[in-house]
Amino acid sequence: LPRNFRAPGALCVHRPMASLAFVGAPHSAAQAAALSQATQATQAASSRSFQDAPSGPSSMATSGVAALCLLARRSARAVAKRRHRTPQTATPSRGVQVSTGLDVPEEIQDIGVAGRDVDTPHWSQRPMEDAQGGLRLEQLDWPNVHGISCGASGVLFLYELVRFCLGQAPSDLECYAAALIYASRFDGIRTLAPHFRVTFYATTGWCIYYTAHLLAATNPAIFSHWVYPTGVVFLASSIYFYKHWIERMYRHFVEDRFRPYYVPGLVGLMYFHWLDTVDMMNQWLDPQYWEHVVVDLPDQAWTIADVRLTGLFMSSMALFMITLHNKGVLTGGKNTLITVLFTIFVPALFLTGTHATLQASFP
Repeated sequence: LPRNFRAPGALCVHRPMASLAFVGAPHSAAQAAALSQATQATQAASSRSFQDAPSGPSSMATSGVAALCLLARRSARAVAKRRHRTPQTATPSRGVQVSTGLDVPEEIQDIGVAGRDVDTPHWSQRPMEDAQGGLRLEQLDWPNVHGISCGASGVLFLYELVRFCLGQAPSDLECYAAALIYASRFDGIRTLAPHFRVTFYATTGWCIYYTAHLLAATNPAIFSHWVYPTGVVFLASSIYFYKHWIERMYRHFVEDRFRPYYVPGLVGLMYFHWLDTVDMMNQWLDPQYWEHVVVDLPDQAWTIADVRLTGLFMSSMALFMITLHNKGVLTGGKNTLITVLFTIFVPALFLTGTHATLQASFP
């Protein structure tokens, strides 16, 4: 029916309705007043229709039209009720637990938040100048578990450097102690800039695999299968890290604030992670890897253990450099250059030089 259709008074006998244009609850005072006037007029016309209604065949036609009007009016009321019906929430009975969905910790949610944030500016016009107002190294909060672990990792790596030079294999005790020392944490990370959080989260994922691989090389009978689930964590961490940093560096290039000294560090890290990935695939494709590899490469377990010990220290050092930047101890380009040199290239070259004569392959 057209919106301006008005039923004749003789047709709206039982429940007159002014106009189909007002179906549903009025939305304003003007509509409510108009509806009231129209209803009064219709009621007046309806009362006159009882006196003036014709009889005979015309009365039968009028009755048919009245039936159609009544049907249309009831359909309109039903639509209006459905439109304005308030959804009802089922009340659970006692003893029934309603699932509210997976409760993901905020620390885990922040991994995705930091990874997607490539637009937050973090820029210094004088990158080689130290930030003012920062702390000194001795002012950091050292007397706690993490401070003790940081110092222990440094002492352990100095011992490993001496052992590398002497050509000695790592002991089981050294490997197990390193697995405990290099434990990481999520606490207090969300206050950092997004690219620092991405680096921290990805490094944590890499360390999980490095620790499992170290233990697998130490005792394959017990820990060899750990390389499968932790390898998935390693691959996910790598994709997460490089996707964020490549997008961020491209944005710097487009905005004409690209810093080329980031490239060697990123490319070098990518190369070493590529070697990690190839070695991991060799283990995945050979369920008897640790039994087969010692036939041709008897020093393979030794080399893998030292590679993982070095990698764990490099990762720990990188996280420590993030802490120094965040506390204002060592900031800007100086922090970046030291991180790139002493957490990637110097340890890798030293490890390669001291293990070049071993009968091993990596990958």
